[in-house]
Amino acid sequence: MDFADLLRRRHMTRAFSAEPVPDEVLVGVLDAARRVPSAGNTQGFDVVVLEGPDTARYWDVTLPAERREGFRWHSLLAAPVIVTVWADPAAYVSRYGEPDKARTGLGESAESWATPYWIVDASFAAMAMQYAAIDAGLGVLFFGMFDHAADVAAALGVPADREPIGTMAIGWPDRSGDEPGRSRDRPRRPFDDIVHRGGW
Repeated sequence: MDFADLLRRRHMTRAFSAEPVPDEVLVGVLDAARRVPSAGNTQGFDVVVLEGPDTARYWDVTLPAERREGFRWHSLLAAPVIVTVWADPAAYVSRYGEPDKARTGLGESAESWATPYWIVDASFAAMAMQYAAIDAGLGVLFFGMFDHAADVAAALGVPADREPIGTMAIGWPDRSGDEPGRSRDRPRRPFDDIVHRGGW
């Protein structure tokens, strides 16, 4: 499909079939993360991928069994792939301490950065994977780890210095059970409310 169609088709899927995603399809989705721009070509982000029964490791931490009965989107738990996205601030500090970037002063510490590009770039990676998944006919839901991030990191062996960006459930959509989110009917802001040409 063309990019305009891809943009129109993008939505969050909350109901999945448990059917596995073929490895060649999943690798194509994951490889999209490597294709995004990053400050100084630092590429300071990583993903941890759980597949099939292994996805339970994520849900056991973030949605324990005793809380699942009242969970609104039961079919979300059927998603055959869970991808967690992590940013590496130290990679950017190190990269900007190299000779070609040292004059920026951004190699001194993470606090030197007015905009934390590790978050920007990792978010680009997450969005690229979402569009790649949709282009492959898959459904995707991006959501936060919130107060579970430290426990998820511990369960998945993520280094303590990484920052959580979010989680993606990926799989074949179950159209029969896909209930839209509460915000779905909220109208999009008009173009002229968002775009300020020549100044605010």
